[in-house]
Amino acid sequence: MLGKPSLDPGEVDTSFSTLNAESTMQSSQRKRVVSSCIPCYTRKQKCNRQYPCNHCSRRRRPEQCAYNPSQATLPPSPSQTQKDHLHDDEIQTDESQQEAQAERRPSASSSVQDTINWGGLKEGREPTSLAEVFGYFENSKSNTIALVRKLGADDDATGHSSEPVPVPEETAIIAQRLFASMPNRSILDFLVRYFIAEVSWMDQLIYPPWFLSHYQKWWEMERTSTAYGIEFAVLVLRICSYASQFLPSPTCTIDSIRGVPLADIRKSCDRVADALTPICSRLDAHGSLIRVQHVAFAGLRSLCQGRTNAHWEALSCAVRVAQRIGLHVDATSGFYSPNMDELEKEMRRRTFCNLYVWDSVLSKRLDQIPFLPDALNPDTMPRMHLVLGLDDVPQADAPDLFTERVLEAQLANFWRTHGSGNATEYDPIAAEERYEKFCSEFLPEIPPVFALYPDTCDKWDTRLPTLPLQRQMFHMAILESLCHNFRPALFQEANSIQQLPAYKQILLSSHKRALAVIALNLLEGVSALHLMMGGSHTRHASLIIPTFEAAVVLLCLCSDGNFPPKAETTLRRGSTTSMTKSSDPFGVGVTDVTKDECIQAVRSALGRLQTLADMNHMAEVGARTLTRLLGKIEKISDTTVSEANTLMRLDTDPIVVTDPALQLSEAWNCLQTPDYAEVEFLAENTPTTDMSVFSWF
Repeated sequence: MLGKPSLDPGEVDTSFSTLNAESTMQSSQRKRVVSSCIPCYTRKQKCNRQYPCNHCSRRRRPEQCAYNPSQATLPPSPSQTQKDHLHDDEIQTDESQQEAQAERRPSASSSVQDTINWGGLKEGREPTSLAEVFGYFENSKSNTIALVRKLGADDDATGHSSEPVPVPEETAIIAQRLFASMPNRSILDFLVRYFIAEVSWMDQLIYPPWFLSHYQKWWEMERTSTAYGIEFAVLVLRICSYASQFLPSPTCTIDSIRGVPLADIRKSCDRVADALTPICSRLDAHGSLIRVQHVAFAGLRSLCQGRTNAHWEALSCAVRVAQRIGLHVDATSGFYSPNMDELEKEMRRRTFCNLYVWDSVLSKRLDQIPFLPDALNPDTMPRMHLVLGLDDVPQADAPDLFTERVLEAQLANFWRTHGSGNATEYDPIAAEERYEKFCSEFLPEIPPVFALYPDTCDKWDTRLPTLPLQRQMFHMAILESLCHNFRPALFQEANSIQQLPAYKQILLSSHKRALAVIALNLLEGVSALHLMMGGSHTRHASLIIPTFEAAVVLLCLCSDGNFPPKAETTLRRGSTTSMTKSSDPFGVGVTDVTKDECIQAVRSALGRLQTLADMNHMAEVGARTLTRLLGKIEKISDTTVSEANTLMRLDTDPIVVTDPALQLSEAWNCLQTPDYAEVEFLAENTPTTDMSVFSWF
């Protein structure tokens, strides 16, 4: 990418030696790095070197604006740095272990800073509108404020004005000082560019062209004149802080940007954003879509740092703002501003879809009451087909990458609608019915490109590099939901199990084996995703949390002396031919599992957590817990094996005399007890028809 230097004919000396000396000197001094972005360089256009640049923005392809990685490794000259902020990023590739250790243990007090003043009017101007004073949802069609509107009240007197909120002079001065302490634009450009290219696919919280369009306009506007300018600054800083959590990475092995360490950049972004957030709340207590997004990004950053409770608190604040601005209602409502275009409405729907997914996943994981209602309103779901990076195919034929988030929302809605079981009152028949309904109703509706066994994945995987990653994440979400469906079986006490009818005991035993199969598949999925992401360190919780939780499930199963039940395995062998992928796509009804296989999978999971623990505090705590649990299970297993060997030696002792009458009596007593007696009986009298465990009921 280096251009050849040209010599001015007027500068050529007649002396051959002088010519050689000058040529050598100029070839070493006048070589330059191509500063244009790749699309502009390909089209031979002069680029203004911003991100996104002027030509990519005019072509309506801001997400394609990318710079050659080699540009970032060369430091700009001091004079140019002072004249122009828009140079490409200088990157230092040395690694800093001290910064990595510091990032593993973030300050606990920052979690409080994340949530203070989010979405509330703490101090400042007095509320004046009816909606602010009484707390009415102003876009409602059925509350008192709707009756006031019906009587002809002016919208400005009852609701939130759509006009830009001006900034008082004193507040503008404070905001301007905070802006001056932000990282310079070249650093922010680099982090935004890295976020769009490497990070945004994980959560799809923003649509890159929409965000980059606002990002470019934000740099051109007077950022302290309106509340929007300050609010968007917080969003940019939250995105940059979140993106920096994934650096260094396999594709970008850096430790600093333009000479500034990553740890300092994170602290600077967080400090300025924390200071600007209460200013935004005082200027506009109502909130906006931008506020929902930057609060959500702050929560995602907390999750990467291993502070899940702070993530939960951030989600609570984001949901409150979202409800206040009406993200939970149809964006086509007549109460919305006429200036809101269709893309803006779609961004609102997509943001609410993400909130619903996080609320469903976190509430289930933390055993909390969800913030959002169970029923997902179809009118609030995304409806636009937006495709990135495919200019050579019809837009209607290409898959939309946001489909993965929509599918996860539908997955969460399915389990909310059908219930998920209770750990204290587990009904194996209800759990079985939910699984059958899931396989027969939900799985067939998945689009082919995201199906469990996709047939057309090769067509799009090469064109959309993040599509295989999103498909894998969606499949892992399915397995996690199935784990939650069967996991209450692990909490049942032995006394309660013995009081169940025999057929429920058989079903409960099969659910434990199904849980083992699902957990093993989940660990395999995590391993595959980790390899697809580079197989190195990452702070993303999608690798850490499923690894830890699936390993704990397997250890609980291995602690049961009756796992896996031998009688059930014998019974299953006579019915495996009747099982199909459509009725049992995960093989939970036919797959054999062993305790050794489960223990080996836990050891592999522990190794992954220990690898990720170098850069992630959550992985470190999880690895420490798994190590302790695995040691206990292995100790129990060794004791059981020793006792079994002792009993075997006693059984083979020639002094022991076996009484046939006593044998018959003991066999009869065993049949009267619920410990798999009926399974043993059925195993010896297996019918010829389909009698698999999952087809009995």
